[in-house]
Amino acid sequence: MSRISFYPGPSRVNAKVTEYFYDAYMEGILSENHRSAAFMKLFKKTKKLLKQKLDVPEDYEIVFTSSATECWEIIAQSLTAKASFHVYNGAFGNKWCEYAGKLGVETHAASFDIEDPVPIKLLSVPDEADVICVTQNETSNGTQVSDVELTILRRQFADRLIAVDATSSMAATTLPFKMADVWFASVQKGFGLPSGMGIMILSPAAVAKAEKLNENDHYNSLLFSIANSRKDQTPYTPNILGIYLLYRLMEDRRPIEEINRKVKNRFLDWMDFLNKFDSWTPLVENESVRSTTVIPLKAEPSVIKELLEKASDAGFTLGSGYGEWKEDTIRIANFPSIKKKEIQSLRFFLKKNFD
Repeated sequence: MSRISFYPGPSRVNAKVTEYFYDAYMEGILSENHRSAAFMKLFKKTKKLLKQKLDVPEDYEIVFTSSATECWEIIAQSLTAKASFHVYNGAFGNKWCEYAGKLGVETHAASFDIEDPVPIKLLSVPDEADVICVTQNETSNGTQVSDVELTILRRQFADRLIAVDATSSMAATTLPFKMADVWFASVQKGFGLPSGMGIMILSPAAVAKAEKLNENDHYNSLLFSIANSRKDQTPYTPNILGIYLLYRLMEDRRPIEEINRKVKNRFLDWMDFLNKFDSWTPLVENESVRSTTVIPLKAEPSVIKELLEKASDAGFTLGSGYGEWKEDTIRIANFPSIKKKEIQSLRFFLKKNFD
């Protein structure tokens, strides 16, 4: 029996991926040169579908990368003139800040508690910080920054670029793209695809900033990627299979508003179910800041260990805790590709073993 993954990334792959793999081979796309007419047609159709299905503004540019982590690097190299300011409450936001610093960027940061919204009015952003970096959905602790918060942040810092890590929310929830200049994600979470590719979405202001800085010292310099994307090409041989799988997935996917409703309703059902148990409590008590795609539960380390072991023996892969919550939390993914019957199976297991 195959395992059922509720791991928050890489998570469950969409059930149609095996069909897409076969078609990719039979259509010969895997052997196409990335300068060929066939690839360029695929690239163009994929970008168009991403904009349609995710409701991305038409004047925003899309480029593909190897991962969300590479996007951290591109932002530091190609979009940061002097310094970046990082707002976070978890491990991945902190890692982004540390990563930028290792690349030689001057970094400033403001951390906040997982029970609180972003303290926007209290942020002291130095004048030299020309990029503000926000982790919209923090995978390590199951919190998210709301659309309202991003709107207020946009208004308060209209003269800065705002970059948003949406790795565990893109393609699973609606996103206010106009409220930021750079959005990025990897495909192994909300998209339900195999890992190995990232997506970067850029506003006209981000493109103008890249043109102004004119950074061209790296193989993945943003200007180089944008110039190629506008020709429906990539600067280097890309993950052609990943792009094909993304194209097929977007072709079959419902619009993001429908996906968002499905994910939110499942999240509410999950919370109603999980709150009936005495073995654990939600890690995040403040309902207004909870992620709808990553559900963390807190319990005694002995309970967490037992839960992970029994779940594994029963054929379920759950997410262990991360960072400071490693020993006393688990994380359950709530991504669109997870099937209803798989959720029912996990709930039956939890009720049988921990009720």
